[in-house]
Amino acid sequence: VHKGHKAVLEKTVQLATEKGCIASALIFTGKKSKSDVFTLFERVLKLFKLGIKCVIVKELTAEFMKKDKLDFLDELSSLYNINSVVCGSDFTFGKNAEGNVQTLKNYFSSDRVFDLNLVENFGKKISTTNIKLELEKGNVKMVNELLGDNYFISGEVISGKKVGRSLNFPTANIKLEDNKFKVKQGVYLTFTIIDGKIYPSITNCGAQPTVDGKNYLTETYIHNFNGDLYGKILTVYFVDYIRDVFKFENVDMLKAQLEKDLRWII
Repeated sequence: VHKGHKAVLEKTVQLATEKGCIASALIFTGKKSKSDVFTLFERVLKLFKLGIKCVIVKELTAEFMKKDKLDFLDELSSLYNINSVVCGSDFTFGKNAEGNVQTLKNYFSSDRVFDLNLVENFGKKISTTNIKLELEKGNVKMVNELLGDNYFISGEVISGKKVGRSLNFPTANIKLEDNKFKVKQGVYLTFTIIDGKIYPSITNCGAQPTVDGKNYLTETYIHNFNGDLYGKILTVYFVDYIRDVFKFENVDMLKAQLEKDLRWII
């Protein structure tokens, strides 16, 4: 859900308000990619945040991928009372992406109550591949520009080794879904929203080499927050890359570095 999608969604919400319809979005799951910039849960969060009221999720099965462009439109028309469609001017659909905007215009002819709205492309084409390349570099500022919003992670807070707590830097260990694309290992400037309140935070993504940690973890220190987050779903928004992950000679040196990191948020 990047800046280009955002323009389509905003137009959808605008039309739905004007026409007294339900602003809906059709999205897909089960694609071949093994890693997603945003998980299905996170995409739904973004859609609701942008004003979409109904999210229709279609699984990309092998059978569905073979569906003809007109069969795809027939299915949509039979299931939903469509008043208007909003899409990008380069939108394609159906088997081998044979369906396009002209197909939509021909299908929804004058005998159907229908309104087609095209959102023109602007500037450099934004792709998921480009966003992933920037995330691999830790360049979340560029990613935020491409998204038109802050990149974020969302997941359940689980129990960890409690190393941070022993250093007086308690962290929330967030369990990421298996298909969540992993950003470059490093320490990030972030902010976390808890019960509607924004807290400045610092997030470590990657291993814990100083204490012989080898697994990729996502741990967030939330400034000025006291409370139990275990079992809750936490959403952390990324602002900037602070530094690489280092292996310090001892935990005292690690604590000294963590105190330096705090300068970013206090």
